[in-house]
Amino acid sequence: MTLDIIREDIEKYKEFINSTRKFDEVYKWEALQTFQENWNIEATDFRLMFDNSFKNKLNNLWANPHWFPKSVMLTFIELDKERVRTMFRELFDEDKLIDKRIDHFVWHCDELLKIVAAEQPTFKSHFHDGQRMITLYLAFRFPEKYAIYKFTEFKTFMEHVRAKNIPGTGEYERFFKVVRTLYGIITQDKELVDMQKSLLTSSCFEGETLMLAQDFIFVTARRFMN
Repeated sequence: MTLDIIREDIEKYKEFINSTRKFDEVYKWEALQTFQENWNIEATDFRLMFDNSFKNKLNNLWANPHWFPKSVMLTFIELDKERVRTMFRELFDEDKLIDKRIDHFVWHCDELLKIVAAEQPTFKSHFHDGQRMITLYLAFRFPEKYAIYKFTEFKTFMEHVRAKNIPGTGEYERFFKVVRTLYGIITQDKELVDMQKSLLTSSCFEGETLMLAQDFIFVTARRFMN
């Protein structure tokens, strides 16, 4: 990555988030706080716990008219809550390789979908095969280590900053390493950090999170996407 380009992009990003009419991503920090307050893998009522962990209204992180992974996961929990509980235990097991954790989680979703679709033929997708939702789980569980993965934006950003090797889809560990590196770079800009914090509400997560770096990638990439 070219540091001079990143520094120029930081200035453009500051201009962007300084406009309250443009920056409307605060809901992500609020959703993260809601998860942190509610998530409990040992909860007796696992379905209710999961529902409450992703409770923020009008949140496009897990629901829109054509994409509804939360709703699907609730259906899976109704079908076999202990299997789903085990899926999340394995996904959050930091002693295992991240790629294998994600792939295994997708496999479980595929198998559960087969069971549900046999009874409900209109049930066509679990919406976790794009990995956006799975990395959201990781980013909410370990906000200082993971971020939400969107391949198109990541690839566009890496091309823009003239990375030596342009990533292919599914290079999760590389994505997370890049986000951590960017977080270290952009948080050296005190003006940016203070500016972003001033936009957060009392309902927002205040701890360390890579969400600022992920949003920086997203906003920067969108400038170069049609």
